[in-house]
Amino acid sequence: MNLYLRRVIHPQATDNYRVILKHEGTEFEIGSIGIQHGGAGAVFWAWAIDAVVPMRDVGAQGRGQDREDCMKQFRAAWERFCAKPGRLSDFLTQKRKRLA
Repeated sequence: MNLYLRRVIHPQATDNYRVILKHEGTEFEIGSIGIQHGGAGAVFWAWAIDAVVPMRDVGAQGRGQDREDCMKQFRAAWERFCAKPGRLSDFLTQKRKRLA
């Protein structure tokens, strides 16, 4: 899968990225990786696949040590998700609907 990161440009997004899938010449934003701020001042790296179709069995979100670790976990979860027939096409169909 051809996945890469695109930096989010926003005053409140200090180190956040959208995960982009390039598929058949079209780019789809399929998830995010970035620094999150939790309770009691906790700061951590987190990742998540966009929930446009049910993904309970794949583990569609998590935490990592840094951006590289999050991308590694994201890629593994995405590959598990896409391993089931029809899932990628269902996901991209829903994404296309949101773009229209």
